[in-house]
Amino acid sequence: MPAGFYFNSLSFVANLTLFFVSLRYYFYVKKALNPYLILMIATSFLWNVALFFDMIDFPLSIALLSVFFILFGSIPVLMISYAFRFKVLYFFEFGILLVGSILIYFFLLSKADLVFLGILSTLNVIFSIFFMTRKYTDIISFFARSKVQTYIVFYGLFEALEVIIFWLWIYHNGMWPYISAMNSILIPIYLYTIVNLVYEIRMIQISKAFLKNALYGLMISLLISFILIISYYTNFYFSKTSSLIQLFSISFVVIFLSFLVFGDYLQKIDEFFEKILRTGRGYKREKTINFVKKSLETDSLEDLEHLIVDYASSVLNTEDIELFFKDDDGNYRSVKSVLDQKEIPCGDILKIVDLYSLPSAGIFSGKELLVWMKNAGKVEGFMVLGHKKSGRYSSEDLEWIETLSNHLTFFLSRYRSIQRVVKIEKQMIFQERMAALGKLSSGVTHEIRNPLNIISTSIQMLRKGTDPNQNEKLWKYIDEELARINSILENFLYFARQKPPVVEEGDPVEIVKKIALLLRENASKRSIEIRTSFPSPFIAKFDKSMLMEILLNIGTNALDAVEEGKWISFEVEKFESYFKISVSNNGKAIPKSDLQRIFEPFYTTKENGTGLGLSIVYNYVNAMGGHIDVKSDENQTRFSIILPLEVKA
Repeated sequence: MPAGFYFNSLSFVANLTLFFVSLRYYFYVKKALNPYLILMIATSFLWNVALFFDMIDFPLSIALLSVFFILFGSIPVLMISYAFRFKVLYFFEFGILLVGSILIYFFLLSKADLVFLGILSTLNVIFSIFFMTRKYTDIISFFARSKVQTYIVFYGLFEALEVIIFWLWIYHNGMWPYISAMNSILIPIYLYTIVNLVYEIRMIQISKAFLKNALYGLMISLLISFILIISYYTNFYFSKTSSLIQLFSISFVVIFLSFLVFGDYLQKIDEFFEKILRTGRGYKREKTINFVKKSLETDSLEDLEHLIVDYASSVLNTEDIELFFKDDDGNYRSVKSVLDQKEIPCGDILKIVDLYSLPSAGIFSGKELLVWMKNAGKVEGFMVLGHKKSGRYSSEDLEWIETLSNHLTFFLSRYRSIQRVVKIEKQMIFQERMAALGKLSSGVTHEIRNPLNIISTSIQMLRKGTDPNQNEKLWKYIDEELARINSILENFLYFARQKPPVVEEGDPVEIVKKIALLLRENASKRSIEIRTSFPSPFIAKFDKSMLMEILLNIGTNALDAVEEGKWISFEVEKFESYFKISVSNNGKAIPKSDLQRIFEPFYTTKENGTGLGLSIVYNYVNAMGGHIDVKSDENQTRFSIILPLEVKA
């Protein structure tokens, strides 16, 4: 048996296997109900049967091969037209089948030349590729466009080869046994690829790099081979030597194998030009790394939105992109709008949704892609992309969109955690404020209740009393307690008002001298020494009334804390960017348990104290951007107020 018999037998078994696989998917899986795929695989049996007949010189082999070439060039086009609703191309192919049938009929009757069939087959392939290419540019949906592009590539390459084989068979080329054996191997490979495309399955994993090299090698080898044919005819015209088929076959095989072996060097050349021209994967990879670095430095959706638009403009050639974050209430928020779950036109089953494939895109009408972002199966948000500035989204674009969505998923997950922490902090601050308000209210109530009781008792006694002297004392008590209530309320207002500082230029030393002078009169009555230590006069920017209130409160407390014969010290120090005022005394030490509470509202150890003096001091110091330190031991108690030389208003 010749070698072609074994190649044809293996081809028949492979085609039969693919036929049953396609039947199984058609009737049971029903993912893509396209009957023309089954007819296409069945047509391949004509090739196998015709070759078997040709080996035994059975006359019917010529008719079978003629029918095969016509059907195998038309049925794939019918399959594509049926899938994508290309009505013009669909009816055109039926016309080709009708004309082909007539030509085959006349050939069988008259034994005419098959040249007309060859011309018909060639024109059919050219027109089909031209029509599908035109339709490809009109399709909006990326997924449909990507599929049509794949069909065009595989159909165009294989059918162009089949037309060449058809012409070689018509002219009874001497290399026909080798060419037919090669075609017997290629037909199952072609059918396997089409089955994968139609039913979206992968029965055998093939390296993408190898497939890319093989396709490049096939296309460029065909091109170079045709160039060599032109060279051959030029050479033949002058020397009348060499064999066309021999030259074509040898050059095709050598060049094809060369590309398989050295195809990786083409990728290195591509990367070299990408770096120079700042295009392609190298440039996009660099932009992606920069985007990731910058996005890790921001916690704001507004800032991230600007980064996304800049990235999409550089890498995806579009600025029409919007990011939506799913909040804890189930709504989707972007910088521009808030969407309810019901407003989203699709579910989150598919990660990348082609909006043009939906019956209605709803509020996203005019957009092209919706990309869901999930973390551990939980939706973090999604982004919506509009049209590119020029062209359509490619499979490479989808890879970069996938990369972008993965990083944005991480960002949104981190953003959600930050938002929850901020929310908890706000709740804690609110609770602390409410607790402080409750404490303030309780303190004010407690402080006012005693004077009110005295006033109430005095009024009752005035109603019953007749003694003028006693009545006069009672009215005096009422006046004193009213003044006390007024003082409590004024201190409370001072504390609660939290007014901003009124900044003006002045010399802090003059303020301290004034406070020391005010306290010296009362201090001298109890033999208390007022000590001062001042630097040279200097100018600072601060709130004079606040500083006077601070020093008056601290000085008054110091005067109450020291006994007769002791001292109070006021000291001012100037530094490069701040100044410090220290008020010290050698009176009773503040207990350590009280040091942490002396600035709390209404906390006091005095019988008649309101507990608001040091709270006001603390607020005023903070308002001017400073801080206060307190140290107390058996030797002395020191309050140190540190304020900037230029307080910000």
